[in-house]
Amino acid sequence: MNEYRRRFVAFTMALIGIVLLIVFTLIGVMMHRAAINELENTMRLVIEPWNEQFAGFKPWDGRHPFPQDGAQDQPLPTDGAQDQPLPTDEAQTPAPFDPGADRPEPRDKGKRQFSTEGVETVFYNLETDELTLLSSTVKENIEHVEEAVREIVKQEKSYGTLSKYHLIYRYECINGADYKIALADTSFILSRTAKNALLLFGVFAAAMVIFFFVSRHLSKIAVKPMEEALEMERQFVADLSHDLKTPVTVVLANNSILRANSDSTVGEQLQWVDSTDSAAKNMMALVGSMLELSSLESVKKPQKQPVELSQAAEKCILQLESLAYDKGVALEADIPENITVLGEAASIEQIINGLIENAVKYEPEGGRVDISLVKTRKKARFTVHNHGSFISEADLPHIFERFYRGDKARSEGGHGLGLPILKKRAELIGADIEVHSARGEGTRFTAVFDIA
Repeated sequence: MNEYRRRFVAFTMALIGIVLLIVFTLIGVMMHRAAINELENTMRLVIEPWNEQFAGFKPWDGRHPFPQDGAQDQPLPTDGAQDQPLPTDEAQTPAPFDPGADRPEPRDKGKRQFSTEGVETVFYNLETDELTLLSSTVKENIEHVEEAVREIVKQEKSYGTLSKYHLIYRYECINGADYKIALADTSFILSRTAKNALLLFGVFAAAMVIFFFVSRHLSKIAVKPMEEALEMERQFVADLSHDLKTPVTVVLANNSILRANSDSTVGEQLQWVDSTDSAAKNMMALVGSMLELSSLESVKKPQKQPVELSQAAEKCILQLESLAYDKGVALEADIPENITVLGEAASIEQIINGLIENAVKYEPEGGRVDISLVKTRKKARFTVHNHGSFISEADLPHIFERFYRGDKARSEGGHGLGLPILKKRAELIGADIEVHSARGEGTRFTAVFDIA
């Protein structure tokens, strides 16, 4: 049976592993895309303040100074006066843009807090071919940065990957000359992806270990019914072999005796003929029980109809009075009239007949079997109580199991199929059979039916 458990664990782990692998792969892809999006947003935020520093910038028209923030443009005089030359004071001339100078915070957006991990920033002037490194680590982290920047400003897209230099870039340009460029090595994304992959692999491995121990525990629960079924089958084969071996041996022995006394008349050999007939009937009963139990497995539930339970019980008691009389067992019945239940007449009669016959069979000679019928609001309880025998605690939980036989049943020549057949018939019509047995109290079987 350990082989079945190993197969169960292997199949469960393979199924869980495939599902988890698909899930973690999707999570990994999503984390990779999130890292790329995060890097793009970081690059955008890194170069955004430079754009906002020039918000409201207007090109100089040569006629008046650059307007100050919030000041209105003043029109030139129109009273015929001569145009006065514009002041040339250096203090009034805007200072050239210094990429390394402190830049004002973005207007109306407040102070942003974000990580610039993996992102380096450079300034580049296309006209002067001048490169300003905003970060001193750019050359340490990125080789051939000058060539890469010149290549980047030639790109049509402001965001992309420069495969030749293994760079991810984003740039912004003002006046066609000044560029602010954010750079990141592609290995940064690969590193983030590798870290995420290791994290997901660790979670995957831990989950597989947990599921392994869980599946081992579940395998014991899942395989237990199979173990019980196989054990029941082995017991059945042993019992069936014993039950068939004895009558077959009797038949062969009787035939051997008849052949050895071929000159004798039939009357002289009648005892051997009767013995053979009895053995054959025993085998026929066993085969019949097996076929009946097999047919009950495939039969559909019958349509339930009102059945007069009182009349059915009286009929069965009358039929079995002779059997009880021959064994010296008294039948005491208390059957109220006009109790109608839902079910099938043939099945109900077989259940009642089987319970009474079983009680008489195991009641010692001179004993008594009490039969009663009680009606409640929704149920009718038919009880058969024999006082002289009981079922041991070890056998009691198994008496409705197919092919199970206690020592008493074996001694009485039963095949262990009678009670399972009655139980199955009761289930098909929506009824139930209960049993209670104790030393000194005897055994009480109760069939419970639904009131019509």
